[in-house]
Amino acid sequence: MKTTYLFLSLLLSTSLLAQDGVDYKEPLNYSKTGEVTFRAILHYPGKSKAELRELAKEWFARKFDGEFIQFDSRSEKQNQLYGRGYFGYSFFAVMNTYFSEANYNLSIAFKEGKIKVQMEQLFILGETAVITSENEVLLPKPAHKVISDEKLYKRNGKARILPRKHKEQVLGYWYELLDTVDGFFHNYQKEVEEDW
Repeated sequence: MKTTYLFLSLLLSTSLLAQDGVDYKEPLNYSKTGEVTFRAILHYPGKSKAELRELAKEWFARKFDGEFIQFDSRSEKQNQLYGRGYFGYSFFAVMNTYFSEANYNLSIAFKEGKIKVQMEQLFILGETAVITSENEVLLPKPAHKVISDEKLYKRNGKARILPRKHKEQVLGYWYELLDTVDGFFHNYQKEVEEDW
């Protein structure tokens, strides 16, 4: 009976930690230089380029509160805004909890009725192999050296545990980021100050 309860509690805890809709087998996009990039085009019919630019500025200010955001004249002329962000994450694998961080550049470009969201120059800081030396210094690694198919899969076709977990976390963050952008652009109502 105890083993049944133990099995059910383990099953419940692992199902609670799983992320919905994130599949590590999902193919990645690569830039011309071989870096991992994430790109999505979101449509907002009836919104002008100027409206979308203002929404993007507002979203950046809220998302990267207290972090450095660059709005320069070049980006204004190119109809694109840039920001640098990071996110921390942890996961459980091989009877250990791993703590990691990913740094990235984020850009939003606008045209009439649509935006292009792009996450690139992604670096991962954290353990990427189960067997590491005790004195190993963890330096940020470009994402393509951690989560690309070449690094993800063993010769037998099975996924390596830690790169798989890193990829799942990055994909989960990307989809969450897109959801926040899309939700903000669809639902934003400018706060009107009372006339005092």
